[in-house]
Amino acid sequence: MNILGIGTDIVSVKRIADLVDRHGDRFLNRCFQLEEIRYCQSKPVSMAASLAGRWAAKEAFLKALGRQVTHIPYGEIEVIRSKTGPVSLKLHGRAADALDLMGGRVCFLTISHEKNFAIATVIVSH
Repeated sequence: MNILGIGTDIVSVKRIADLVDRHGDRFLNRCFQLEEIRYCQSKPVSMAASLAGRWAAKEAFLKALGRQVTHIPYGEIEVIRSKTGPVSLKLHGRAADALDLMGGRVCFLTISHEKNFAIATVIVSH
């Protein structure tokens, strides 16, 4: 496997909860795809943690791109779950173009949650 980029991000669950409280649907619709929102809203006890994990994944992806980052909206980076559980990225628009530009074909993603924080790591390879 030829690694082209790696990125990690950690985010406070409270920070994301505060953004949802302050900006509601405007924040959610700007930064997340509809399926991401639906999934996170289906987990009322851990909604903020689920959103925080996805936010961290989006940041980690941008860091993994390195210099290839031009203004890529968070909404164009989608975290999806397979039926068996693992998460992965589905890229849209400029996010997909940036991955292609760097020669990336595969993005590996892992997300972990703790009471106050969520962390994600993305590895981009051929």
